[in-house]
Amino acid sequence: MNDQNQNGKYSEEEIEIDLRELLKVFRKWGKLIITMTLLCALAAGLVSWLLLSPIYQANTLLMVSQATEKLQTASTGSNEGLEDLVGSVSRMPVLTMSTYLGQIKSETLMNRIVERLGLDEKGYNAQSLVRMIDATVVKDSNLIEVTVTDTDPVLAAEIANTLSEEYLTLMTEKNQEQMSRSVDFLNKQKTITDQDLDKVSERLQQFQSQPRGVVVLQTEFTAGTQDAASLNSRLKTVQIEIRQLSAGIYSLENQLSITPQTINSQQRDQTTGNTYTTQVANPVYVTLVQELIAKRAALAEKEGEADGLQQMLMQTNLELDALQAELAEKSMEQEKLQREVDRLEKTSETLAMKKTETQIAKSIDLGDTSVVVVSEASTPESPIKPNKKLNVAIAFILGLMLFSLLAFVLEYLDNTIKTPED
Repeated sequence: MNDQNQNGKYSEEEIEIDLRELLKVFRKWGKLIITMTLLCALAAGLVSWLLLSPIYQANTLLMVSQATEKLQTASTGSNEGLEDLVGSVSRMPVLTMSTYLGQIKSETLMNRIVERLGLDEKGYNAQSLVRMIDATVVKDSNLIEVTVTDTDPVLAAEIANTLSEEYLTLMTEKNQEQMSRSVDFLNKQKTITDQDLDKVSERLQQFQSQPRGVVVLQTEFTAGTQDAASLNSRLKTVQIEIRQLSAGIYSLENQLSITPQTINSQQRDQTTGNTYTTQVANPVYVTLVQELIAKRAALAEKEGEADGLQQMLMQTNLELDALQAELAEKSMEQEKLQREVDRLEKTSETLAMKKTETQIAKSIDLGDTSVVVVSEASTPESPIKPNKKLNVAIAFILGLMLFSLLAFVLEYLDNTIKTPED
């Protein structure tokens, strides 16, 4: 317990000795620390007020709008829109915000500003102007903040406003140039398409005007089909008649097989008065034979007619097959030409419609609305740097820290004995 109290007493004494040593060092080197710190602050003030040139900053704010959305709004109500391919060629370019930033610091725009303000006479060029300009996109917006820094506040404001004007002009020219190229492209494509359409239409007319064209072949095929149907119907009728005659002949033959050819006839002799029997031809048999002969003749006639009809039907079917093959080939060729004509007509209409849309968009200067100036730059009244008070404060704090550290280093290195206590 006594040891703990004694250790605690020693610690407090050591702390008290250390604090006394620190205060002693500050009292000993205080004048040096204060003098040198004030000199550092004074030097920083002299440099800030006398040597550093004041830098002024002018700000302007631009807003980017998507011109293609306006173009689509302007074209609302057209017949179900346009072909994607033609639309992609003729629509105005959609730029990202990074692209807009890149255009702001482009060499072309810098040269325009230098030429308009005559900055080349003051020693400025495109490269030096780029270093004076900074552009950033405002977070979560389509706004671009442009800052221009220069030692001349009036010139900084002039450069910022001129940059906005020339930038709007440049973007408008680019959009108008794109639409002009689109109109030229659509004109050329429509001319080529119309020429192809004339050629294909002429080929289609020549094909249709052939002696055995599709219409003639269709007429012949229809007539041939009707003839084949008529022959087939007649053949079926004759075949039915043949079956009827065959059945009649079979019946007559059966009747003849059971009918006697002759019959007995009794006659009386007038002279003698005697009766005698004689055989005479059976009239029923004779009648059946005559009918059988007639039916066999009719059957032979019908069979000959059936053979003729079958030959005619076979020949007609062969002609129809050849006619159908020729008709199918020429129909395919005509349909191919007709599809090509329809496609070229549709393409020509689409090109004409898109050309009209693009010309309307160009005539109303739709491209001018892609970038607008939200806030113009005003002449700055106070410089953004150097911050003189901040420079003096920083110099004062750094001097105080540096020379305090130096005092402790000098005190630590001083090992001479000056008093009896030492």
